[in-house]
Amino acid sequence: MASTTVAKLPPYPSHPYRSSMDLAQLLVDNGLTGISVQDLAGRIDLVGYYRLKGYWYPFLTPVAGARKRKLPFLSRTSWDSIWERYVFDQELRTIVFDGIVGIEVHLKSYMASELAKATGPFGYTAPDGLPGLSPEEHRNAIANITSDYQRSSLPQLRHFRATYSDPLPPIWMLVDCLSYGDFKKIFYKGADPSIKRQLALQLGIMSNKPGVSNEKLLRDWLENIRIARNKTAHHDRFWNCIDPKMTPIKPKLYPNDATWWGNQWEPFRRPESKGPAGFLTMEHYLLNQLGITYWRNNFVGLMNRYPGIPLKHMGFPDNWQSLPIWQ
Repeated sequence: MASTTVAKLPPYPSHPYRSSMDLAQLLVDNGLTGISVQDLAGRIDLVGYYRLKGYWYPFLTPVAGARKRKLPFLSRTSWDSIWERYVFDQELRTIVFDGIVGIEVHLKSYMASELAKATGPFGYTAPDGLPGLSPEEHRNAIANITSDYQRSSLPQLRHFRATYSDPLPPIWMLVDCLSYGDFKKIFYKGADPSIKRQLALQLGIMSNKPGVSNEKLLRDWLENIRIARNKTAHHDRFWNCIDPKMTPIKPKLYPNDATWWGNQWEPFRRPESKGPAGFLTMEHYLLNQLGITYWRNNFVGLMNRYPGIPLKHMGFPDNWQSLPIWQ
């Protein structure tokens, strides 16, 4: 057997404790303008030095020969520019999460209805009710579902436990107590392929035309949504995040089919389109298919309120609002 060499990593360097006043003084001494040391210390106490660092990092001096930056700040760096990005990101995460909720609620409603129609309200409790799961996966799924159901404080589930002897509730009642990740892992994965195809058709990412298909795209997009959901719920920096796990696979190109929606993704296939633009475009597309059109208005309104946010850091071209896919 060939031996493998594991690179030995250095330990984290020792950093002595510094108070928020000391940290604020450090930043001001290194060229940050537009805020007093005392007020800056207050913002550090409010948000945290390390969290804020992600927003001022682009304003630091590039290190020659390395893909990193360090103090001091670039000339004329103002605190207002940094804080604007932080507040923008807060508002962006709220809008992104709101859209994800709309998609999640529909997915749970659709899958519960289709699975109940196919196998009955309790069909999911039998292995053949979720044919996409192996026997072991199904056993584990039922164990997890039962635990979530027993712990749930949702009024309808408390009522069901107090009223009926069934060990688990009907699927349309159960899905509300499951996390998005568990729902996707159990019910979307476990559903019959015909149900998944119909959902993909409904969401406009698959075609009935011969040779035109994006059947696997929805599975990948649902995972992108899970990653973005976690980022927004845990307040991670989002506005310029480059995360391959959140970046959606682009639809196939069919140049000979002028009506194929996937051809509209060309601006987001380019190497310079990094950041969350691809995810935001995918989110907008799905919500538009569901008739949740207010989301685009909210997002465009946010972008218009913050004209100083650099579009290229989000992965958007300058003309993104006029692109057909964003109509």
